[in-house]
Amino acid sequence: MAGYPPPYPPPPAGGDWRYQRRVMREQARAQRDLIRAQRDTYRLQLRAARRGSIVGPLLVITVGIVLLMVQTGRLDGHRLGFWYGHWWPAIFVSAGVVLLLEWLFDNLLHRDSQRPYVRRSLSGGVVFLLFLLAIVGIGTSTFHHGPSQFFGHAFNMNEDDIDQFLGDKHETDQVLEQTFPAGASLNITDPRGDVTVTGTSDDGQMHISAHKSVYTRSDAEAARRAQQLAPQVAASGGVVSVDVVGMDGAHVDLAITVPGTVPVTVNANHGDVKLASLKAPVTVISNHGGVEVSAITGGVNAHVNHGGSSFSAHSVSGPVSVEGHASDLTISDVTGNVTLRGEFFGTTHLERISSAISFHTSRTDFDLARLDGEVEISSDDLSADKGIGPVKITSHNRNIRLDRIAGDIAVTNRNGSVDLTSAPPMGNVTLQNRNGTVNFTAPDGAGFTVQAQTTNGNLENEFSLPIRDNDSRKTLNGTIGRGGPLVRIDTSQGDISLRRASIAPLAPSPPPPPAISIVGPDGTPAFPELHGSIIYIGPDGSRYTRTADGTRSYIGHDGTRITVEPDGTAVGIGPGGRVLSDSDIADRMRQSE
Repeated sequence: MAGYPPPYPPPPAGGDWRYQRRVMREQARAQRDLIRAQRDTYRLQLRAARRGSIVGPLLVITVGIVLLMVQTGRLDGHRLGFWYGHWWPAIFVSAGVVLLLEWLFDNLLHRDSQRPYVRRSLSGGVVFLLFLLAIVGIGTSTFHHGPSQFFGHAFNMNEDDIDQFLGDKHETDQVLEQTFPAGASLNITDPRGDVTVTGTSDDGQMHISAHKSVYTRSDAEAARRAQQLAPQVAASGGVVSVDVVGMDGAHVDLAITVPGTVPVTVNANHGDVKLASLKAPVTVISNHGGVEVSAITGGVNAHVNHGGSSFSAHSVSGPVSVEGHASDLTISDVTGNVTLRGEFFGTTHLERISSAISFHTSRTDFDLARLDGEVEISSDDLSADKGIGPVKITSHNRNIRLDRIAGDIAVTNRNGSVDLTSAPPMGNVTLQNRNGTVNFTAPDGAGFTVQAQTTNGNLENEFSLPIRDNDSRKTLNGTIGRGGPLVRIDTSQGDISLRRASIAPLAPSPPPPPAISIVGPDGTPAFPELHGSIIYIGPDGSRYTRTADGTRSYIGHDGTRITVEPDGTAVGIGPGGRVLSDSDIADRMRQSE
């Protein structure tokens, strides 16, 4: 047979063993060559029956389109990063679905015996691209949600779910009390657990309630670990420290009551923080948890370092500063400046801010002098109602709506619409937009000078001003009424509309309460420490005081004590130390007044 090596030739006479060995080597070499040839032929047949998957081209096209949209401003890069950090595993799901559909298609074709079976395969380049996309997804998710929360966030597991693997849950409570030094501040450190601090202690003491949760399979071990989790209280240099040790499989929730004038600093790693009814500055550092502050007379300084956490502040008589990463922010009834810096991925809602607002992220810069209404900032929109300028906004990929805004206004935007309704008194207005429409509404009777132009868009106005049309550019220039502030509007790939409407002016800032002094016979203040205040003393010995800054207080003959701050925050203690409800406080103050 031609496909096999020839048989051994007959040995020469006499039996030469060297010749026989040489012939056997040649025979073995010929067999090896034949096996290699058969193997190469089989590989060629397999390669001929194998086709590349379309997963690779689809991935490259998709990545290219996304990057092109980011480069041209059609897609916000920061928003894409947050979205990708949450949904990146969908890439592998999609690739698997495509491979499955290809396998089904190839099997249907293989039913025809005249067609060879076709195999689909992923090249090394496609596998590397998938690996690279996974690394980027994990890195982006870690940046937004924190490294320790990556798997818990991805699989919707909380801290208790993970701790349950360590054993059964054992709960114990501990109560501590001690006198709080006058003039001292409070520092709290709790690595794992919620922290609640209220300034309602009226006996000069600090009351600590610790709720301990330990996960273990031994009661003795639970008791030992609970003992180690006892809060450690120390006082040094005018600072009282309350520290809890960090321990895996355990957490301690602290509820602390202190005198209202104590400054408080809380450092929490895993857990929510709540502060209320404090007449002093507060500072919060939260790495993985929400923060809530209310009824604070003093400044609020918060560092929130988790993209999924929330922050809320209500009734604060002082500045509020928030830095870091957070999901949702809600701030209302603040008399001081509000400063927000970092990356905020959810919705930011602001209401009734008496001083300046400063909101700065990698995507948006927003400054406002005073807010009587509300502001809401989401991933796609920024809206503000009833505000006082100067207002300055620099953003992109947002629809901006400003309603009843007085004073100077400057807006720079792209890839979104801009709608502005000015309230009297008007200030200078500058609206610069790209790839979006601009709608401007002025108050009836307002005088101003307008300069507007659009490229590749229409221009309309209700002021009967002539419009110049020069190819793709339309311009409008004119004076309304007696002139006044300058309104400049410039956009491209969008329309401009100028309208007027009846718009009521915003309310002026409330004046301070009148100062009424109590003077003695010689005309000097009878009570220097209460100069500018009103004091009433009833027949039954009850006492009502209103200070010059608007703070009201009431001390009843039955031991009732009520304090109402200028912003309406009220704290009341009834007979026997009972905490009064808001309705009880309102009734008692109404009667006393």
